[in-house]
Amino acid sequence: MIKDCLARIGCLALILVVVAGGWFFRDDISGWWRRLEITSASQPSEDLAERATLKLEAMASGDGGWKLELNQAEIQSLLTYRAEPILPGGISEPVVELRDSTVLLSARVDPRGLEGLASPEVVERLFSDSAKVVVELWPGVVAPGVARVEIVTLQAGSIVVPSMMVPWILESIEMPGVETTGVMLLLPTPGRVTRFEIEKGKLVLELAPGDGE
Repeated sequence: MIKDCLARIGCLALILVVVAGGWFFRDDISGWWRRLEITSASQPSEDLAERATLKLEAMASGDGGWKLELNQAEIQSLLTYRAEPILPGGISEPVVELRDSTVLLSARVDPRGLEGLASPEVVERLFSDSAKVVVELWPGVVAPGVARVEIVTLQAGSIVVPSMMVPWILESIEMPGVETTGVMLLLPTPGRVTRFEIEKGKLVLELAPGDGE
């Protein structure tokens, strides 16, 4: 279940389907500017993807202890070799960067490959061409068994989407098993999660002793 949970986080790239709605409101938000840019991307590898997968499977089965740590290169390898092949055709090139307390996740969105994810009218209204979209995420815990991912910033091309628009965007996306509230996504964990954060360049997920089986 941990593997599925973290896969959902990686697949937050699905948010890109509607993030570019900011383009529709560009005249209203042209003054909002906090440019996000990934500057320290890691080189992915199949070996790192396999190592990260084994860590996830070990913790999910209870054989890997109660603490999971994934560095940026491992997460990038998971995105490249595990997540990207199953992403919708209109979403590609996922890239991750771990910062002091947040995660930057970017991907390229091509409206021509979004059929089935949104109505043609919506896609036509929101997208004029392919665009790079970046989302800044802040992981944390809200209650035992529930991790959260807060959307700090959304950017489509050069347009930053105001935080007041984020709840509307999240409500527009179908994410089975994930609850949304305001600017947060709530993710169920297989045990009583006590930590879910960025620490010393790693994504750390920790369960209460005895959980995770």
